[in-house]
Amino acid sequence: MFYLSLLVLIMIVDYRVSGLSSFLYMNIHNSGFHREVHYTIKFGGLGKMTCELLLLQHLPSAVYVDTDQLTNMKKFKKINSYVPLYVDVEKPASKSNPFSVYLFETARKEVNITLPIHFRYHDPSEKKFERIQIESPSLYVQCRGVNSKHSLKPTGTFRHPCSISSQIYDYDKLSEAEYCDWQGLEFSNVPTIISVLIPVGNSASYRFVLPATILISWIGSMYLIYIIIKSGKRVNKKLL
Repeated sequence: MFYLSLLVLIMIVDYRVSGLSSFLYMNIHNSGFHREVHYTIKFGGLGKMTCELLLLQHLPSAVYVDTDQLTNMKKFKKINSYVPLYVDVEKPASKSNPFSVYLFETARKEVNITLPIHFRYHDPSEKKFERIQIESPSLYVQCRGVNSKHSLKPTGTFRHPCSISSQIYDYDKLSEAEYCDWQGLEFSNVPTIISVLIPVGNSASYRFVLPATILISWIGSMYLIYIIIKSGKRVNKKLL
């Protein structure tokens, strides 16, 4: 009986010491300029707590998300996201700025989130490829339930958009998002950094590519004019 009581006491103490743990597994799928980032978050120590999670993903200027695409995904309940601005998908990397994407979900033993991302074109240079790095996201939670105060070991309290902000579809109302208190949590494993090589135009080819492009375009235009005139004469003969 003594040993049984001791074992129960050790389990309780170990539970309170370990608290809520989280592990992040992050990888990228597909190839080219249009890819998907897959997040798998595994939680331990949830117990009877009910938690909402927020992944805050910072993206460099060379990467963007298509806000129209995310809006369509939200309508089909494939993602719960909030982007605090309308993203111009036509801008090159040199004229763009970094920004953040907020991803919301209900915490479970395993949570899977897929975020479609796209890479911007770079200005021509002497390099054949540009290396783009995407850092791991930050994790925040809002928990309720038994022992939530003892199980959480937050790094601090932070003000971020509430999960309801993922339901904003009108771009003119993005700035009206409500903010809530979130508890910051560190991942128990070492964060992953995604590194991708993106092809870049060769600036040394500019003197050749520009004249060749103008010449081919001029020849193509002359050929189209010739075909149009020839076809017009044939039609006129038939009408006469």
